[in-house]
Amino acid sequence: MSAFHAEESLIIGPENVADCLARVFDHFDAMFAEAPYERSFGIAGQRFTVRSCSDAYLSQAERALASTPSTCQSGTRIAVGVAGKGGFPKLTWGSQYFVERGVEAALAKTRYRLHHFPDKSFWQVFDRQTGSGVQIMPTEHGYPDWDPGSPLRNFLQWQLAKDGGALIHAGSLAVDGRGVLLAGAGGSGKSGTVLSGILHGLQTVGDDYVFVDPASLTAYPLFDTLKQDHAGLKRLQLEDHPAIPKQVNWQNKYQFYLSDFGEAGRPDHIQLGALLLPKVSGAAKTTLTTATAKEAFLALAPSGVSQIPGDRPLLYAVAAEVSRRLPCYRLDLGPDPAEIARAIRQCIAEL
Repeated sequence: MSAFHAEESLIIGPENVADCLARVFDHFDAMFAEAPYERSFGIAGQRFTVRSCSDAYLSQAERALASTPSTCQSGTRIAVGVAGKGGFPKLTWGSQYFVERGVEAALAKTRYRLHHFPDKSFWQVFDRQTGSGVQIMPTEHGYPDWDPGSPLRNFLQWQLAKDGGALIHAGSLAVDGRGVLLAGAGGSGKSGTVLSGILHGLQTVGDDYVFVDPASLTAYPLFDTLKQDHAGLKRLQLEDHPAIPKQVNWQNKYQFYLSDFGEAGRPDHIQLGALLLPKVSGAAKTTLTTATAKEAFLALAPSGVSQIPGDRPLLYAVAAEVSRRLPCYRLDLGPDPAEIARAIRQCIAEL
């Protein structure tokens, strides 16, 4: 079917959301074909081909995505465009308020998933049956503040979820492909702990999000993004590193990338052996003490579940299984990054 005309607009509401998304995907092939720029990414063994009207957007995504070689000849296709241009429709939410949980309930038994960020008129919609996604922005730069650090995040979850895994909001560290997850709320020390490990020879598959297969307890990389505030950079002696940008991001953190420290630090996957709950404790040295599965679940589940729409029951289930099956430890962090890395290396060696 041909693309949407520039003036065409779809008004979406709770009562017609599935029908409107079906209409969007009736035009998917035309939108995908008209987008002039293309990149392909291998994520968790699957292939994602993204086409867009903006080469700059794809280059930004390419910088952040932890792409690895994929043997899949076919895979997920995602069209990224601007509303009313290049065959992309203008989407409008027809009610006064966008109620995300209500939309999720309306779509739960359908083939479709949807994310809408009203402040930016930003839309992501996905057809699970065909593995097709559409991202519609008001302008080429009309994406949420968090998008440059974790681009296409919802599409990754919606597609990879078909195999029973989930995006987990956690950091990771490993030695020779065997390692640990690091879970906790913002400010717990996850990112600083991951950076401490990287700088002292440990591997990682992510400091913020990873994809976890709960059946095999395997974690896969999604993004190469690293973030740290000024105090963390000072503690890690990275203030003058050439990779550190001059400006902070929307979280008042400096955003940079794992490749800035060498690709050797990121394997294609790691085998999980434990779940650690870091905490900036003010103690003189780093210590590990046994934690309960309940503590681990409460550290792991809430933030990830709140950030990924459409698959919340699955995300809860995966977080619960990981917390139940892995030994869990509180990680009270000392002030010395090298000593933190040694403690985690020793923990991994004893798994």
